[in-house]
Amino acid sequence: MTDNDTPNGVGRVLGTEHTSTREFRVVLDDAEYLQLDDLVVVRTQVPKQGEVRTYGIVTEVAAIYEGASFESDTHRIAVDGTLPGAKVRSAEIAITRVDPELWVSPDPGEKVERARGAEREKALYVDEMGRPLPIGLGRDGEPVFVDLDFFDGRKGGHMSISGISGVATKTSFALFFLRLLAARPDVLGEGAANLRILVFNVKGEDLLWLDKGNRYFDQTAADAWQTLGVAPGPFPSVSFWAPPRAQSGDVVIPDTGGRQEGVDAFTWTPREFIEDGLLRFLFTDATDSRNQIPFIEERVRAQLRRYAVDVEGRPGAVVLRDPIEGHAPGAAVVPNPGERVITDLRTLVSAVEEFVDPEDGEPDQRWTGRVQAGTVSAFVRRLHSASHRLGHLVRAGDSRRIDRMAAQVTVVAIQSLHDLGQRFVVGALLAETFAEKEQTGQRLPLSVIVLDELNKYAPREGNSPLKEMLIDIAQRGRSLGVLLVGAQQTASRVASEVMENAAIRVAGRLDAAEAERSEYGWMLPSTRARARLLKPGTMVLSQPSLPVPLVVEFPFPPWATRKEEVDTSATDPFAGL
Repeated sequence: MTDNDTPNGVGRVLGTEHTSTREFRVVLDDAEYLQLDDLVVVRTQVPKQGEVRTYGIVTEVAAIYEGASFESDTHRIAVDGTLPGAKVRSAEIAITRVDPELWVSPDPGEKVERARGAEREKALYVDEMGRPLPIGLGRDGEPVFVDLDFFDGRKGGHMSISGISGVATKTSFALFFLRLLAARPDVLGEGAANLRILVFNVKGEDLLWLDKGNRYFDQTAADAWQTLGVAPGPFPSVSFWAPPRAQSGDVVIPDTGGRQEGVDAFTWTPREFIEDGLLRFLFTDATDSRNQIPFIEERVRAQLRRYAVDVEGRPGAVVLRDPIEGHAPGAAVVPNPGERVITDLRTLVSAVEEFVDPEDGEPDQRWTGRVQAGTVSAFVRRLHSASHRLGHLVRAGDSRRIDRMAAQVTVVAIQSLHDLGQRFVVGALLAETFAEKEQTGQRLPLSVIVLDELNKYAPREGNSPLKEMLIDIAQRGRSLGVLLVGAQQTASRVASEVMENAAIRVAGRLDAAEAERSEYGWMLPSTRARARLLKPGTMVLSQPSLPVPLVVEFPFPPWATRKEEVDTSATDPFAGL
């Protein structure tokens, strides 16, 4: 049946069920269809108010033979024609907006039209977004937008991305979003100036090729990027950093496998380690908070700052001397005969051990406070363990700190480090970034941090300095322009303080049990069911600007994600696109 004479008409509001201000059903015309995520509009004449437009999104579609009473009637209607019946197709609509905001239900029998052009933008609240940024494509092939006011700190901040590893393409979506962010200064506005992005590569070496073109990038993907208003191409400004190889000796060589060219090795000197208070990030195991080890660490950290004196002619090296010895503050000294010179983490640990666990068995209370000797011994054991696992990250010499101002995107490859080493590097760089912003007290320029496996750094249970740092960033970071893009397989295992402060939430394919957790309460029941079946490149997006989540697709990346994908055929692999 077809009686809808409007160009975009698809059917009428179903009259056999109650409509409401939350949802309604549409019976479709014979020559029309609706699919999941299609947007529709209904015009209702309200007494004493005039026309009210109700916008909605398709959450489910269905079909039935009207006139069939028994299962076998299907054959009689469809095959034999011996039973009269009519095929009826319908769709469920979740209401997203009413304009003007007069919350009344649409009348049964009203015409239902596809929302296109300006009507589509109203259905998606684009007209009310301060700075709409395209963040993917809808089922109709048109852009879907996110309001940047809810990411960069003006009204909200941070983004959380969840999904099954390897299928949900969490990191790919994060990079896609950041590529759009950096390529659209007209949307980002004043925040585009000096925008800095810090990305941690925690698995494989996928992110060490962001500046190289992808040989499998084709015209279809290029057209999708053009639809989003961005000329396709790899990241134009990237610097790559990796830890040194553990057995490299005096020669500092970045610990990477597939790529050496263009990768710098990073380390901290003992002086930087002490001045920045990085000792606390050697104790990032959440179980350490159950004893007095954090108390000892805090005391030792303060004493190191007090006792450390630079060594003349040895950049970054220090000796530990009591301030009462009378050396000039800030002046370098010549080591005394037999005095221990701290040139790396191993010698630092040995020097600390002399103060906190001396030969006579009585800890120096100036360094440890009044704690039991067993706790001091546990503290020293953890120090030695840390020295063994990440000692190569601390060495005297010229500074090799990561320069986050060298490029717009800084990729730090930590995949070769032990878990403790990964947590140390993440904690050190987060603390450095946050401290710099606290000193200025200004939101601009923006600093965006991309961190995968967030549940490892900010677990729901226990406490650690790194978890406290991430909670602080989640709670105060947006006011200082420090924005977190966190990714995790299971949001239920991440600290609630971090998840609750993410204004924009994204999910790829989810495990069936995980999808039912309360952390995904922002999804509709139908969306939760679909999240179990999503293909790579398809994500569910929730933002404060819209009352319902949207399903979006993002295009194939124009940058390589592994060495085999690097396009070496031309200087500019995108010149012909």
